Amino acid sequence: MNPTPPPPDRCRFFLSYAKSAPGTSSGHRDTDIWVRNCFDDLSTAVARQLGSDPASVGFVDDLLAPGATSKATIAEQLGRAEVFVPLYSPGYFLKSWPMRERAVFLERLGRAYPGRPAAARAHIVPVLWLPVTDRDQETEATAALPLGAGIPEYAENGLRALGRLSAYRHLYHRVIDRLAQRIVDVTERRRLAASRTVPFDGVPVPDLPSGETPFVVAVSTGRGAMPTWQPYGGTPDVPIAEFAATRAEQQGLAVRIVDRADEMKILDGSPGMILVDPWQPGGTAALDVFRGHLHRWVTPVLVADREDPRYPGDGTALLAGAEARLSELGAARVYRALDVEQLAKLMPSVVSEARRHFIRRSAVPLPEGPARPRLGINDPSQRRGFEKSDDE
Repeated sequence: MNPTPPPPDRCRFFLSYAKSAPGTSSGHRDTDIWVRNCFDDLSTAVARQLGSDPASVGFVDDLLAPGATSKATIAEQLGRAEVFVPLYSPGYFLKSWPMRERAVFLERLGRAYPGRPAAARAHIVPVLWLPVTDRDQETEATAALPLGAGIPEYAENGLRALGRLSAYRHLYHRVIDRLAQRIVDVTERRRLAASRTVPFDGVPVPDLPSGETPFVVAVSTGRGAMPTWQPYGGTPDVPIAEFAATRAEQQGLAVRIVDRADEMKILDGSPGMILVDPWQPGGTAALDVFRGHLHRWVTPVLVADREDPRYPGDGTALLAGAEARLSELGAARVYRALDVEQLAKLMPSVVSEARRHFIRRSAVPLPEGPARPRLGINDPSQRRGFEKSDDE
């Protein structure tokens, strides 16, 4: 008789931070080095209290090999973790990936503790990573303040700044130790059994903070297949709309993906791009859904695979027809992306062009008053260089 294998190590916490969706074969990951330092320090502190191996107590997606991160992998880890630790920052609330992580974990807690919200909330321990000034976000971030009780530098500057500046490192470690104690207390007192989670695509897209204007990625395929449309033969390994949205998020934007005709009116008040399938049923007539919405701040991109055997013949004709129709409908410029590398190279200019024209045509009030000082920075002209990070 074979001995029963030992149970897998418990995952005490899942560290969630502001990032764009991973999961592309390029292996790009916008992890902040200070996030990884925080994870390592927290793992050490938790393991010290438990007398266990730091390598087994927690999870952050930076542990995975570049290109290995996927929705299924992250969902599996969210189903194992017992405490969810979100690093709150302005970017956290604007990016769909961390908000989906949180939504997936919340759904799991709802099933584990039906009708017991206080018990469920104990398994979420938020951290103020960067200062949050948006009114809607401040309401959420307030839950992260008790962790720094008696440490005003934490509430004013966030944990990231305390970890970066040697003069405040002792305060950083004090907060880390408190966080570790919270994780240990919760998981020792009330174990959260591992369970399956809902798929990432099964949770609603979280609402943006009020007043936030998203960059819109509209999709025109005419096939009802927007979530799975991969026109380049499976490269990248995510749907093309998600690939484009991720590239826009990596430029610091909140993004929304739309594909239904009744959703296109969002383009009237937001900069965006339209990914157009020239092979879609209905031909160029299907593009009439964009009539009245092709403003100067909306850029169509024709998507076709130059490696498709049909491309040299029918493909080029369909592209020309679609481009002509979009121009008739009011498009000032139409791009073509004939492989994923070309689309990736186009994205920065497409996004910048759309935003530039949108700002020119919109009354965008500028924030009033001086920026709030930060630790170690007294010269306002130097402040942005200090605060800039992948989390913003």
